[in-house]
Amino acid sequence: MKRNQFVKVLIFSLIWPVFITAQTRQLSLEEALRLADENNLSAKSAEARMEAAKASYRMTNSVFLPGIELSHTGVTTNDPLSAFGFKLKQEIVTQADFNPDLLNDPGSSENFNTKIALQQPLLNLDGIYARKAAKNQVEAMSLQTNRVKQNIQFQVKKAYYMLELAESSVNVLKQSVAVAEEALRLTKNNEEQGFAKYADVLEASVRLDERKNQLLEAQNQRQTANDYIGHLLGLSSGEIVVTTDSLIEAPIKVYIDNNSVNLESRSDLLAYQKQIEAGENMLKSNKMKFVPRVNAFGAVEWNDKNFLGTSANNYMVGASLSWSLFSGYKNVGAVQLANAKLDEARINYDDYLSQSQIQINQAKRTLELNYSRIQSSQLAKDQAKESLRIRTDRFKQGMEKTADLLISEALASQKELQHIQSIYNYKQSVFELELLLEKDINE
Repeated sequence: MKRNQFVKVLIFSLIWPVFITAQTRQLSLEEALRLADENNLSAKSAEARMEAAKASYRMTNSVFLPGIELSHTGVTTNDPLSAFGFKLKQEIVTQADFNPDLLNDPGSSENFNTKIALQQPLLNLDGIYARKAAKNQVEAMSLQTNRVKQNIQFQVKKAYYMLELAESSVNVLKQSVAVAEEALRLTKNNEEQGFAKYADVLEASVRLDERKNQLLEAQNQRQTANDYIGHLLGLSSGEIVVTTDSLIEAPIKVYIDNNSVNLESRSDLLAYQKQIEAGENMLKSNKMKFVPRVNAFGAVEWNDKNFLGTSANNYMVGASLSWSLFSGYKNVGAVQLANAKLDEARINYDDYLSQSQIQINQAKRTLELNYSRIQSSQLAKDQAKESLRIRTDRFKQGMEKTADLLISEALASQKELQHIQSIYNYKQSVFELELLLEKDINE
């Protein structure tokens, strides 16, 4: 029995790495952006809202297209007037039907009516401007959808390099753990030879545990970053993303030409402009409610005493002019409301434009700052690395204490992580500027 369990455990241990590999997906940044465009739920939600706006616009076709209704009605009655009218519609009136006794007491009469009715708008100015407003909303929604996708790309870029940052942090801390393990081993050897105290061994053990805890925290952060980018890309929860585009590369300083910035052509600001146009058209639509409407109508019907019969038919064609002269200030209030909403939209646009310009100015300053931090963090990393090399050599010769070596190693790891973080911060600043300017920036 124990032998069978051992075999099962052995087989599982051999298959498990293959299973893990099958769940791993290597992705470049370009591939990640493509997957997000295809699978991201926020993008799909925005597209659904755009389709809803298109459907609302299609409903306004009723301003030009006719309305057609088909109905079939069956009636039975002993009402004298209706009974005689049914016979007229069925074209079956005879001289005998004018007998006063039959006119006064016709008995039960049936009529089946089949009718096709048509309503054709001729002049509905309020509906025409409402249709223009609906079209403006479709255009605004299309622009907003594009902006949503731009923001998703920004989030994917951040998440992609956040995962790369977490992976780099894990690698640095693994090296730190290895150094701490080696320091502990050498300290134990020195203790056995009488060159170190037991307190030094304890201190080295504590430092090793600290590094292992830091490594565990970094691994948790890597898993969190992996889950987040998986959510953005629409991947299954079991997939592990492996980034192929390196974060640790010397970035090139980006220069932004202020003359090339056309903020008002950005998708979200264009959407605001379309909403203002929609408000202007809605204001005109409400004003046009004071203008008469002209509509044409027509109908063809068949009447018979039998179900679905068509023994007699007639038609009616006409036109109507309607003018709402007073509706209890309903139309006046609608005009005032549309005018107030239009003013609000214009104010919101100016405010949003001003805030966007402030964001761009701040992003430019942050970009400059983060680039300078890369240079300073590189110098600090090189200095700490060299200091660690010297102390390591001295420690192996018995000229340095374990505590000093571990402190030097901790500082070197810290400066390495700070340098990687500074590169990430700079890339994030570039991505933010790309979003704010809505254009690619070549580093």
